[in-house]
Amino acid sequence: MFIVYTPEGRNRIQPGELSPQLKVARTKRVNPVGQSEMDQMHFKEAMAQVHEKTQPAVKEYQSVQSKSERKAVVKVYEIMTQPVMTIRDDRSLAQAWQQMIESHVHHLPVVDEIGELVGLVSSHDILMRAVVGDNGQLDIGGEGLVMDVMTEQVVTTKAEMDIRRVAQVMSEYDLGCIVIMSDAGSIRGIVTLSDIVRRLSESPPLEIYV
Repeated sequence: MFIVYTPEGRNRIQPGELSPQLKVARTKRVNPVGQSEMDQMHFKEAMAQVHEKTQPAVKEYQSVQSKSERKAVVKVYEIMTQPVMTIRDDRSLAQAWQQMIESHVHHLPVVDEIGELVGLVSSHDILMRAVVGDNGQLDIGGEGLVMDVMTEQVVTTKAEMDIRRVAQVMSEYDLGCIVIMSDAGSIRGIVTLSDIVRRLSESPPLEIYV
């Protein structure tokens, strides 16, 4: 389950909600096989030959399926970054940028004065407000505040979520990260695209996620 945090409240979403409904086409009627004894004999011989030819492929498929079923499913808590650097919504963009530089991150969950999640700010959000001064230095946001540029709708999930679902939602909603929440509603971790790519590179083959 995924929950979107907004200033107005929380909403649940499911992977695939934005995808069109799949429709199953009506099957076509199959013409009956010939009913004579000769037809039936030829049919049985043909089926026996097909069965003999396909048995090795069927056994190989069943073997692959059995192996894949034994592969472990990777959970969010195995790859998420924790603890998480956060920033107050009333801090300046310059402060947020400096914190990102020092912490080597591109996303910061935004919290209010009581520590509740109210938004998400990225390095891209800040750079969109940056200007180059007369001296050639980058002026980050001037007097702008984090609350001025942050994304107010934050997609979150729990640490026990399958990372296949996380990757699906990140792709569907074009997200750079997903914030991980505890059952009590506090920020527990964060998963970025880099975390998922890193896990894939460290744990080949890719079929472990299928």
